[in-house]
Amino acid sequence: MTVTALELGAASRILRDALKDKSYRSTPLGLEVARYVRWFRSEWGATSESVRDYESILARLALFCSDLELSDMAPPVGTERLRECWDFHWGDAKPRTRAKVRSVWVAFFDFCVREGRLHGNPARPLASPRKRGVKREPFANNMVARVIAAQSYLGDKLGCTLILFYALRRAEIAAVRFRDFDFERRTVVVQGKGGKVRVIPIVDDHFWRDLGALELELGGHDAARDLFLICPRRTVGMKTFHHHHHGFVPRSVHRWWYARLEEAGLEATTGLGMHRGRHTAATNVLRATGNLAAAQALLGHSDISTTIESYADYTTKDLADALTITRLAETE
Repeated sequence: MTVTALELGAASRILRDALKDKSYRSTPLGLEVARYVRWFRSEWGATSESVRDYESILARLALFCSDLELSDMAPPVGTERLRECWDFHWGDAKPRTRAKVRSVWVAFFDFCVREGRLHGNPARPLASPRKRGVKREPFANNMVARVIAAQSYLGDKLGCTLILFYALRRAEIAAVRFRDFDFERRTVVVQGKGGKVRVIPIVDDHFWRDLGALELELGGHDAARDLFLICPRRTVGMKTFHHHHHGFVPRSVHRWWYARLEEAGLEATTGLGMHRGRHTAATNVLRATGNLAAAQALLGHSDISTTIESYADYTTKDLADALTITRLAETE
């Protein structure tokens, strides 16, 4: 029987509603997911963003296997059921997304095994998808200078600086408040991925002058303490109001970022993602010092191999310069 587009749309709406109202927990596997989510949040200490991502993936599994008990997921049969779900929901997804799904399933079923509710983890036999090579190039230095110089509001200028020179992630820049800055030590405390905290030294004098000026504009250090650095805005007539009390949710930061590019005359909706700012910051550190440990500390990576594999690769220009030097040496 052929499934119509109307039926597929109805199925998608049912899935979204089940995720929204938590009705997926009425399934046998959904009850186990709810137990895991409570542990993940309260005992493991996961951030709200991590909880949301994990629950979304596990809820899809619970709905896909809505007629099955947890015991029905024991390997090897359970592994095949996971493969079916994987193919159904994420068959066309990128390898990185599929790998994330696998890691979430591994963590969930490991928990079930530890709790004595399942013998064997059905997700572990799944092969992690091979990640395709990703071409990463840092932003050109003239583009970095152009974006920062173009910002008319100090909060935006400071936010762009933290992204392009100090490698903050989307969720990190969204969470930065004025209280996170230490004028005396000249540092900012960042709540990183997975709840990790790192302290980043801010070495630019003009950054601290601009930050102090913005604090004064907002009523002084004490008044600005709990306010967010970057924030939504609203324009009424000729006046723009910046709502520092609210801040952004991480998923909305990309709109703020592309608005900053537009202010610099760079009208693009793809290809200039803010994550390239992390690559730019790491590449500049490595070009200037060759110090992988410094780049690792800046990026907040637990494993230096992540820094090497994902951020420390030579750019095309770096390779061309190296080859030019090599050829000149050979001809002398």
